[in-house]
Amino acid sequence: MTEPAPPAPASAADSRPGIRGFLARNRDDLWLEVISGVVLAFVVSLVVFALDQATTAERESNAESLGNSLFVREAVMGDSSVLPFSSLNLRGAQLSGLPLAGADFSDADLLDGELKRADLTGANLSEADLTNVDLTGSILVGADLSEALLRNTELTSADFTGADLTEADLAGAFYVEGEPPVGLPLDGLRVMPDTDD
Repeated sequence: MTEPAPPAPASAADSRPGIRGFLARNRDDLWLEVISGVVLAFVVSLVVFALDQATTAERESNAESLGNSLFVREAVMGDSSVLPFSSLNLRGAQLSGLPLAGADFSDADLLDGELKRADLTGANLSEADLTNVDLTGSILVGADLSEALLRNTELTSADFTGADLTEADLAGAFYVEGEPPVGLPLDGLRVMPDTDD
């Protein structure tokens, strides 16, 4: 019979008592833990930085939109004959009921805004983003909406008589049943049930 091999002699580092011995025995494992901790801290820092940047950018965009909305309101209330709002960030702007006849909103970003009962007679809204905008009861007689985005826009009772809608994107645009927009072909528009009953 073969006798089991005797255990390997302990090295001097393995036999040291106390912390120094522990460090010597576990040096490789400890380095792995330190490196893993540093990498994890770096990754967490990057994620926090990216989230902070996104939040800051959103906050700045909201502040810009609010400032631009105030600019529009002040220009309208100041009886200015020139209403130059081209290319402005007006996301979420509440411009309902304002007299905006002849205003230039070309290439403006009005995403998620509200223009209920606004007078946009002869306004230039070419290439404007009116996605998800509420145009209920608005007057857009003779307005230029060429190449405008009107996706998922509410058009209930809006007046588009003589408006230029060349290459306008009306995908998902809708009106409430019984209150169609005027001066606009209804084919392709969604009809929503009247929920006020």
